[in-house]
Amino acid sequence: MSKLEILYNSECPICNREIEHYKKLPSDALTFTPITPDTLRDWGMEEDQAAMKLHARFEGQEIGGQTIEGVEAFMALWARLPYYHPLAKLLRIKPLKVVSEAIYGKLLAPLLFRMHKSRQAKERARIL
Repeated sequence: MSKLEILYNSECPICNREIEHYKKLPSDALTFTPITPDTLRDWGMEEDQAAMKLHARFEGQEIGGQTIEGVEAFMALWARLPYYHPLAKLLRIKPLKVVSEAIYGKLLAPLLFRMHKSRQAKERARIL
């Protein structure tokens, strides 16, 4: 199985907690990369685009190479983790995948992104 690089929002407490959990599980097939100006350039993304959803790419992809995002990224991640690979297989069932994509894409990801933008605005206001 090819190595997978996960781009995640380390400034989001929920996202970061989840990734920290995954990091504790044994897997040599994953690399976790927080969003930074350097990683954004490497991935060919803008900050908001990267922070909106979980993104992943397979080892060896070039700058701006094809990435997977959202439920597809979670499925690829979970397929490489003990205890989670049955969940990745389960989500291959089309109706479950469609429902999962709708919940993540229309509800969870936008909610987490709005919370992220709100935290950023509060931090900027605090600094000023």
